[in-house]
Amino acid sequence: MSDFQNWLTEKSSDNWYIHIKRLSANDTGASGGHQSGVYLPNNSANFLFPSINRIDEENPSVGLTAKIISHEVNDSQVRAVYYNSKLRNLNPKGRNETRITCWGGQKSPVQNQNNTGAIAIFAFYTPENLKDCGLVEAWVCCTVEEEDLLEAIIGEVLPGTARSGPSAQILGGFAIDDSDWKSHNYSIPDPWKVTFPSGSDIIEYLPNIFKFKGDTPDKLLLERREKEYSLFRQIEEIHVLDKIKKGFNSVEEFIELANSVSNRRKSRSGKSLEMHLEKIFLANGLTTFTTQSITEGKKKPDFLFPSGIEYHNPAYPAENLRMLAVKTTCKDRWRQAINEANRINNIHLFTLQEGVSANQFQEMKDAGVTLVVPEPLHKKYPEKIRSELVSLSDFISETLAIYT
Repeated sequence: MSDFQNWLTEKSSDNWYIHIKRLSANDTGASGGHQSGVYLPNNSANFLFPSINRIDEENPSVGLTAKIISHEVNDSQVRAVYYNSKLRNLNPKGRNETRITCWGGQKSPVQNQNNTGAIAIFAFYTPENLKDCGLVEAWVCCTVEEEDLLEAIIGEVLPGTARSGPSAQILGGFAIDDSDWKSHNYSIPDPWKVTFPSGSDIIEYLPNIFKFKGDTPDKLLLERREKEYSLFRQIEEIHVLDKIKKGFNSVEEFIELANSVSNRRKSRSGKSLEMHLEKIFLANGLTTFTTQSITEGKKKPDFLFPSGIEYHNPAYPAENLRMLAVKTTCKDRWRQAINEANRINNIHLFTLQEGVSANQFQEMKDAGVTLVVPEPLHKKYPEKIRSELVSLSDFISETLAIYT
């Protein structure tokens, strides 16, 4: 762990630009698509590689040296490629994105399919006198402990989002914007401008400013989650941005604010996902469940069906019990759920992770874990396992059939 801490400390200087994300199945190639390579948001790509931000030639690119510090692998030459067919050829179905490619395939930790879902930190060397970045150092987190250490600094790294910006801003814990988030001017209650609202308050308020369009539980869950996150970030801006602009009178004041931002982000994420699921269950007539019921060893599964009372009733058939664990990301963390309810041999695990490798999926399956994934995310999983994923809609229907 000290090696990782030391590396993060070394990168906390003005000469580094940080990009942090969870490796998606498209990044590693696990989805079977043709877009493998690390995706960079346009604003980051334009800052790091200005020479390729053009359409006078097809897919311009530039080379740079890559050092993967977390693993004992040789340095390599990778390429930043701007895929510009959408603008160059005026093709509405074309691409307008930049990816870092040529990592070396499966022998590289960045494109090892078993690292799908892992947090990866890319540190680009950006001294003022260079036009294009010529060096990137990377760390692919190998353990839950490494991820916990990073998320304690910057807040939870959610699937499908990224943190990009100057190192001091990102690793200082004050990354107000992620790479694709844009500030909005939502109407919010005046008291929230003084006191930060609870997660449940934010979720209850959503229908006041949003008209949800999702026509299935799967689409609605993703939409609710996106809108709630956007509103949360606006409220966070109100409470934090002015303080950052004014500066700090002491290191202690800086650390106190950084810790409060990080803790609030972490506490919001998992709890809000459970609350969204509870809302959707109730709206679809699934009312027979208990949340955070205590089981063996004082463990607390996220959802027990039909209730904690029936779970603790020895006469109630074990085959009619269900458990749903909720993990925003499931890589490695899925093991935390397998012993939360001893009476249930086959558990369901809901996740928003954008893909797992076929090997990871088989390991979960062998341990009696069934993945529940919103249907729009299924395409991000290896094709050969998609038929074994359970959508949220199917989970609700199957569970209703047991208890009605």
